[in-house]
Amino acid sequence: MSRYEIALSFAGEDRTYVEMVARFLQSHGVSFFYDDYNDVNLWGKDLYAHLVGVYSKAERYVIMFISRHYAEKVWTNHERRAAQSRALTEKGEYILPVRSYLDARRISPEVLASKVLEKLGRPIILSKANALPPPHSPALCGDVAFDYSSHDGRFEFGHGDLAFESRWTRASNRSIYCYNDAPSIRGVAVAPVGADFKALGDVSTLDFTSRTRCPAVGQFVVLQNTKGFFALLRIESIGDMTRGD
Repeated sequence: MSRYEIALSFAGEDRTYVEMVARFLQSHGVSFFYDDYNDVNLWGKDLYAHLVGVYSKAERYVIMFISRHYAEKVWTNHERRAAQSRALTEKGEYILPVRSYLDARRISPEVLASKVLEKLGRPIILSKANALPPPHSPALCGDVAFDYSSHDGRFEFGHGDLAFESRWTRASNRSIYCYNDAPSIRGVAVAPVGADFKALGDVSTLDFTSRTRCPAVGQFVVLQNTKGFFALLRIESIGDMTRGD
């Protein structure tokens, strides 16, 4: 029998939504298969054979996030066929399609995940509000804006090995504290004042030894995660709606 209660089957284009579902399920102790959380386990395996086992032997359900992209992909069709081979022998439900019953375009990932908990017969234990998963952006480049006055100042970006959990609090109108408190963050550093992107060079030589740094507007802050990857962030502006900024 599989060690997963649930297996998530989806196309890569739908990962942003599915990852938020996965994070909610993880916070409620559900054992599930989600590729980004199992990358080391998958390394070196015969994926064709291994995924047949994952999607045909889940303890309870396979959740299919059906979309146009899902129908076009070789691997998702392989996962679907594996799940269907099991469903044909099941007396109860095994495949839970999202688009045909619960439309992911109309409900939040958290609501969908709570429906999954109901199917599992699990009580939905409300966490402290500040322990809820923070906002997340899968983007690895470009501009992002977030409200550091909520979720204890936490904001996540990236995905997989390139995921970074950041935490911030206001210092002044022109500067902000950045912390290395998150378990996935090894350290935080700031580039010298006035340094531009091309002049930064090897960011691993910066000082990551303090728990917190205080970059100013226009300054670069660098995060290193526990996978050894770096994120370079430039503080463009700081505002606080609760103070009328």
